[in-house]
Amino acid sequence: MTTTATHTSRHLWTIAHHWHDLETALATQQNTWPPVMGIATLTDRNQTAEEAEAARYRAEALRLLERDPDQPGWTAAPLRLTVLETLQTVEAALIELADQIAAASQHSPITPAPPRRAYPADPRARRTMEADDARRNLLALRQSKDPRRWRYDGQRSGRRAALWLLARAQGVRGPWRPLNENEQACISTVARTAAGLVERVLDVGDGRARLAEACPLCGGKLHLHGGGGATPLARCTSCGRTWSEGP
Repeated sequence: MTTTATHTSRHLWTIAHHWHDLETALATQQNTWPPVMGIATLTDRNQTAEEAEAARYRAEALRLLERDPDQPGWTAAPLRLTVLETLQTVEAALIELADQIAAASQHSPITPAPPRRAYPADPRARRTMEADDARRNLLALRQSKDPRRWRYDGQRSGRRAALWLLARAQGVRGPWRPLNENEQACISTVARTAAGLVERVLDVGDGRARLAEACPLCGGKLHLHGGGGATPLARCTSCGRTWSEGP
């Protein structure tokens, strides 16, 4: 397996592995990457006790106001829209890709034997014809029910599409021809992008982002590192000073 195929397989497995987590996260507290934190938050050690206390009071008041059901137009949001949008986007992309790959490379199952209007008068010839029809009908049923076959109806989910594409990327033999270079490249691109979306919304991958704020010490660029459950860390690319949340 080539390096590209290995990366594609890893991306598709990441999507399938975290699909249940993605569905579960629809109703849980949101953790986004990059986290909603600026240099003011990261450098709160430079604040006086009075300034820090005032900032906390303002933040708590805003949170209470956001949750106040008496506000005009307030509605409860039981689902995390960022997770929902990610799930729908990834699922639509994977299913559409699987449809395209299957339409181009998957062999159609043979059709059952057509009904016969008459059989030969010779008993032996009739038995032979009936046996041939039975074998063809059985083979057609097996091919149509092959679990490796991608289906255009029924249970179609992002996880199933990811696993089917994973089998294709790994060269698993089935009712299809081998992938060509264009198909391999297409699967690789979609898998990489979709896996990145899933990792970011679940915060299970390494993350890096550029902060809009400048370093308060030298005015240099600040980069935020974190993700995968790690504590976010801001680092100045000029003076090397770092800031993190926590005591």
